[in-house]
Amino acid sequence: MAREKVGALLMLLFSMAYGLLAMRIPLTFMAQQEYFTSRTMPYALAVIGVIISLMILVLPTADKSGKRTLAEETRGMDWKKAILLVIAMVIYGLTMKWFGFIIASVIFLMIGFYVLGERNIKKMALAAIPLVIVLWFVMSTLLGVYIAPGELFYMLGIL
Repeated sequence: MAREKVGALLMLLFSMAYGLLAMRIPLTFMAQQEYFTSRTMPYALAVIGVIISLMILVLPTADKSGKRTLAEETRGMDWKKAILLVIAMVIYGLTMKWFGFIIASVIFLMIGFYVLGERNIKKMALAAIPLVIVLWFVMSTLLGVYIAPGELFYMLGIL
């Protein structure tokens, strides 16, 4: 099985799960009567992802010379970094509620930079902190999305 087929299979599973989880998005009474709700875009993205994934899985590949095995396709990849980044993403998702968006995102980015090979803490901080602050500003001020500061600040009595 070629790499694009494995990727398409993973994308198919992800799209189906995303579509199922989109059903859990709560709707207000008034939003239930609307055509375009908070569920519309996740549904559309899930359907598009499923269609494209199925097309990649079903249609033949362009490689006429012969397909390489999965082991040949993935030889030489740095799986340790990939697994460490996935673990960092899971930890980021679990800690965002407690540390808040800004602190959790800065820590996640700095860990990601470290895993990818950057060892200069000053460079990592100068890349992560402005990026997170600009993203927080755009989300909270320009788009009006409320981002909770984190449970830690409430427990310490700071907020």
